[in-house]
Amino acid sequence: MEKKEYLNEEIYERGKKNLKTIALIILLVGLFVGGSLILTGIVKTNKAKQANVEITDKAEEKQPERTESIIQSEIDALNEELIPLKAQKSSEFKTNGFSEEYYRLDNEIDKKEEKIRDLESELFDLENGISDTFGNIFNNTKDQISTIKYVPFYIIGAFIIIVSCIISGSIYLFAKRREIKAFTIQQTMPVTQEVIDKIAPTVGNAAGTIGKDIAKGITSGIKESLNDEEK
Repeated sequence: MEKKEYLNEEIYERGKKNLKTIALIILLVGLFVGGSLILTGIVKTNKAKQANVEITDKAEEKQPERTESIIQSEIDALNEELIPLKAQKSSEFKTNGFSEEYYRLDNEIDKKEEKIRDLESELFDLENGISDTFGNIFNNTKDQISTIKYVPFYIIGAFIIIVSCIISGSIYLFAKRREIKAFTIQQTMPVTQEVIDKIAPTVGNAAGTIGKDIAKGITSGIKESLNDEEK
């Protein structure tokens, strides 16, 4: 049976290429899916805003713009209508007291006075710009409520893009480990070489001196032993 060789440069290069391809595929898929979700959220948000604008425009078309002069003229007209009604009410009371006609006139006067109060409140708001302010706040709030449901598209899309970038980057760096390790070694190699060049001679000289001293000591010891034996 033929033994399969794993420590082969060709196999290494093929494996590295496959890893880089996988990293690229993950990145492209993540960008496509995440970008599609974000684009969908943008389109739906714009459609919702456009729909709100169209509804507002239609409402404004149905309801004519009310100016201060129009409201004031309505108030004046109602006040003029109240004058004869109050006179009739007073006359009816003098003639028949609290009759049915008296209560009918009193009820009609109350309705017109209530309408005048509403118109005066509307006129006050218009003169001070209160109605426009509240209208803008209401419209902005309505727009935010109608578009907030599309926020998950942005969140999920961004999450997918970030995760795909992290996974793809990790796989790519794993495929480039040899180059990264070589670069790291090359960073410190000049310093290491300089240290070796400067320290090696010193260490060699020290070793030579130590060796000579040891040799002298051994020679001296041998001579002393021989002298002792001769005695």
